[in-house]
Amino acid sequence: MAAALTDEEWSTLRAIPEQDLVEMAVDLDVLVPEHIDPRALIDRCLLLVLDRAREEGLPFSKYDQDDLSALPPDHRVAVARLQGLPAHASVGRILRAGQKVYRRYLKTRPDNAVALLLPTLLPALARLASELEVP
Repeated sequence: MAAALTDEEWSTLRAIPEQDLVEMAVDLDVLVPEHIDPRALIDRCLLLVLDRAREEGLPFSKYDQDDLSALPPDHRVAVARLQGLPAHASVGRILRAGQKVYRRYLKTRPDNAVALLLPTLLPALARLASELEVP
């Protein structure tokens, strides 16, 4: 399988602490090897986050508005679709849908690594969703 991350995205994401990566992997039910390849682990986790998002959406907080607004239009359309919204949904509507998911996360998965890392992962996740043509 091809890598989910571009080299440019990896240069940004390589700063994520290993413990945060492990926590995200555990939340996504990934068996973490003794010796971690951070890029491969992020690749795997991104695909699993997309799978989960197809079922329940992405968990956004009110602080994610600028990150959503900064996405290219086709990537924002992919995120809207992940949220179960029409392609033309506004950033505000995407954010509101994500806040509902975030509230569920707070009840069932407090301090969830996926929710905490989402702002950092969002550009790569949105690009990947766009390329995979998420319905």
